[in-house]
Amino acid sequence: MEEPRPVERGAGRIIMLNGASSSGKTTLARLVRRAMDEPFLYVSSDQLVAAGMLPERRAPEGPFAWWEEMRPRFFKGFHRCLPALAGAGNDLIVEHVIEFAAWRRELAELLGGFDVFLVGVHCSLDEIDRRELARGDRRVGEGRSHVEQDGIHGFGPYDFEVDTTGGVDAAMAEAVIAAWRGRGRRRALTHG
Repeated sequence: MEEPRPVERGAGRIIMLNGASSSGKTTLARLVRRAMDEPFLYVSSDQLVAAGMLPERRAPEGPFAWWEEMRPRFFKGFHRCLPALAGAGNDLIVEHVIEFAAWRRELAELLGGFDVFLVGVHCSLDEIDRRELARGDRRVGEGRSHVEQDGIHGFGPYDFEVDTTGGVDAAMAEAVIAAWRGRGRRRALTHG
């Protein structure tokens, strides 16, 4: 039996959702993907973590130091997965917290040749705090720190923005899709 050969269609398109932890990115990504009339892969770093990819061992120093050693390499690898997946012709919905200006520059460089639509996912800090407490699987204050300390929404413009404070629903997903379908040629991530 021969390997199936799909019709060549060029590079995949990317809808990237950037927002704080517990801002509603996962719910929005799933609703957008469900509403699309074409297949999109849903990609997030949390999926890799949940799959058990990371070593369980952590240490304050040395090769198992999370913040200084493992985490930077993990995210460099995650960022490099995106052009590989899209370059193979896969359309992607990417959920991410772009924590550093350097990450945004890195993503712009890596994805410069791709059709990337960057969506800013905003949520009130009080609502993020409430969601973190209700979930019980997040460090309370993590999402707030993404906005207040990391400044994740200050690294450049977006192609589209949503406010998830009141929740995420099918209408919001449809608004994202409509904006994506009506996108112009200039993109915030690769030209911002």
